[in-house]
Amino acid sequence: MFCYQDNQYFSPAEVCSREKFHELLDSADVKWKIETLRSARLPGAIEKWGSNSEFQKFCLKEAAKKKTGEAFQALTDEEKLCRWANNLKESLPCLIFGGREFDEKQLKKDKTKVMRRRLLASIHLSGLFMFDADHIDNPREVYERTQVEGFPWVVVFAHNTSSGKGLRIVSKARPEIGNIADNQIELARALGVKADASCIDASRISYVPRREDVYFLDEDELFNYYGEEFVQKYEEEYRQGHTEPTDKTHSFDDFNSKEERSQGVNPPTSNLQSQTSNLNLTYHGIEYKEICEAWQTAQGGAPATGDRHRTMLQLALDLRYICDNQPEMVDRVLRMCGFVQDVIRERGDKEVTDIAHTACERKLYKDIPKRMQGVLESVGIHASKPDGAAKSVGAVEVPYEQFAERLEPLLCAPYAEACKGVSRHNWLGAVMASGAMYCTLMTRCWYKHFNGARQRMNPQVLIIGDPASGKSFAKDLDDQIMCAMRAQDEEVRAQETRYKQEQKKRGTSSKAQKQDALVEPEGMIRYLPTKTSNNIFFRRLKRAKEMVDGEVLPMHLYMFDSELDSSISAQSGGAWIGKHDLELKAFHNELSGVDYANGDSINDILPVYWNSVTTGTQISLYKKFTMRNINDGLCSRVAIFQMEVARYQMVKKKMVDWQANEALKQWGFRFEQLHGELPLERLTDHVYELCELSAQEAEAADDHVLDYLRKRAVFYATWLTVPRIIGRQYEQFKKTGQLDINDDDLKFSTLIYDAVIYFQDHFFGQMLQDSWDNAAREYVPRRKNSKNADAYRDLPETFTTREVMDVLDIEENPAAKQCQRWMMHGFVERIKKGKYRKLLKEIMV
Repeated sequence: MFCYQDNQYFSPAEVCSREKFHELLDSADVKWKIETLRSARLPGAIEKWGSNSEFQKFCLKEAAKKKTGEAFQALTDEEKLCRWANNLKESLPCLIFGGREFDEKQLKKDKTKVMRRRLLASIHLSGLFMFDADHIDNPREVYERTQVEGFPWVVVFAHNTSSGKGLRIVSKARPEIGNIADNQIELARALGVKADASCIDASRISYVPRREDVYFLDEDELFNYYGEEFVQKYEEEYRQGHTEPTDKTHSFDDFNSKEERSQGVNPPTSNLQSQTSNLNLTYHGIEYKEICEAWQTAQGGAPATGDRHRTMLQLALDLRYICDNQPEMVDRVLRMCGFVQDVIRERGDKEVTDIAHTACERKLYKDIPKRMQGVLESVGIHASKPDGAAKSVGAVEVPYEQFAERLEPLLCAPYAEACKGVSRHNWLGAVMASGAMYCTLMTRCWYKHFNGARQRMNPQVLIIGDPASGKSFAKDLDDQIMCAMRAQDEEVRAQETRYKQEQKKRGTSSKAQKQDALVEPEGMIRYLPTKTSNNIFFRRLKRAKEMVDGEVLPMHLYMFDSELDSSISAQSGGAWIGKHDLELKAFHNELSGVDYANGDSINDILPVYWNSVTTGTQISLYKKFTMRNINDGLCSRVAIFQMEVARYQMVKKKMVDWQANEALKQWGFRFEQLHGELPLERLTDHVYELCELSAQEAEAADDHVLDYLRKRAVFYATWLTVPRIIGRQYEQFKKTGQLDINDDDLKFSTLIYDAVIYFQDHFFGQMLQDSWDNAAREYVPRRKNSKNADAYRDLPETFTTREVMDVLDIEENPAAKQCQRWMMHGFVERIKKGKYRKLLKEIMV
């Protein structure tokens, strides 16, 4: 008897039946994955698999990952294909021949649920062991050596591995030789090959093979064998984590090294001392193990059960300063600690790896923490500022070049003109700013979002940079692109000016007062300055309507401000009061309005259609977004870009590109003429998939910030891609109303999606996380102690009034009234007089 897992990462380890075993061997999915991964590893395979939809989905998912996405995008296509092949391998169902059963363990996220997790500390041995030999060209020939007469091991199952160049043998363990490691060493010597050292772990998985890869199967022995003598002798040793060879003449030299064997999963999590003792890692001449021991001593010794996770995180946060902030290095050093080894034996090593990555993602300060400095001094290291920590890394380096490399082959009209005169690393900012302007001019257009609702384009863009860093490109774009909107407003503004002049004249001239009453201009003005009063804003909003394709459609208002600080100053009083609320509502065109007694007040409730582009400094940004308002949702509603910092350099000389300026102006007038529905189904399906992949990534990483930001980034991924699509087929859309969305459009959309989330997380991610952590600590629900709820829980499924009297220690009349109250709330039902049946297991009040 042995176990299996449908998925090695989250499925329970269940006992494998004969039916399930044969179902797995004959699975079409298993067959496709094995054949595909073998083909994908062949030379030149990218030509065959590069356009495969499954491979492309994998690349999109990996590129969207917060921790490793950028590194994945830097890989060559061949390296990405290799990653995909490994992913296919790791998604195969697994067999665990060394364990006949695993104990149930509580789930971390839900303590009320249990699962049979594949942990060495909870294994019950079967008496079988798995032998694995990799990178051999003749696996069948090696297997046939086991079939000679008098071969000392009884083989029950043998097959070719998923790579096609490996042999896996399942045999009965011989207790007289020793444990699994001893048996493997002796078996490897008998076959003339080297074994895979990772298989000394009794809980080690074996990927399911194809039926045609099976060399030998003794079904009765495989399912019925139980090595009682071996189990009694070694089971408790394995549950305590001891998997090293018991024979002193056997050593790890008899196994393949990690470099010699193919990429595996789940390296042996037991015998960690054997793994780490050979690393000889040192820091300033002192072994990391000694530093860890000194750190633990400084904290008062090994942590108690219940404190180990928190202590591990604290240690990892300190170790990163002397491990180059590399999660892999922190992971290796953590495993040298005795209490960490205990955690691994009980819960597996994923927790340790996750903690190492979490620690290295936190903000890194300039100097080593004083706590760690004291530890280093205690072991003889007198360097408070080691080389690895001397460089200030308080701010994360923005991957400008990676964004530019992705954007460069995708630049075309109308964005190519917008990037003229802008430095390469700031192209993305030019795309965001010009895209918001183009979308505003296409105010008469809409599309169907993936939720089925009719959606307008409502971008709000912030360009952040140091003073004199080149942010003025946004003003240049506004001067050219939004010329179309200002031209439309010009006549109405002239009418308003004449109206105000005439009003002033009539206030001073008795003759003018006898003339006919003045009629206030009712025209539409949409380009607004920052210092616009709320009264005027709502008046503009109400008048900004137009008949489009047979229906009255609200038009977008627009603001451009070259100084974010000026709008923040205005926000404290006067013209800007109440506009923060309007900024929030503008993203989804929600309703807003006023009802004032003032005769000039626009008393109405209106949907807010208002886009904006603003430039400013990082200081002004953090004045606008504070811990007090960070959770109001505005931080996820804005697309933000940080200008590259070019310190101690002169601003590059540039000539005005009159041709590009004219092109921008023409695109503004062209987009202003468009109207109707945009057929974007392929694009909206794509952004839906991006959002879904991010949700899966956020769940896997328990990343609440990513889960929060992904939901609105899909809108920018759609909106800012629309000008690119229409720019390529403007005349076609005007004539037919049809748009062709190609693969480059989807790549551009993915880039925008990644960039929006990246910069939102860059500026606001830690602030969001800190605010949530503070709320979790400060706002804790009161724990209710209900005597009635406890009594209800203690009662049997059917009970009498007498039992209620006994449990609550009350008289008969109050007990009967209590039963009556439970009946009224639907907690119980009456079977007969004085007897009741529970309808709920527990009550909360």
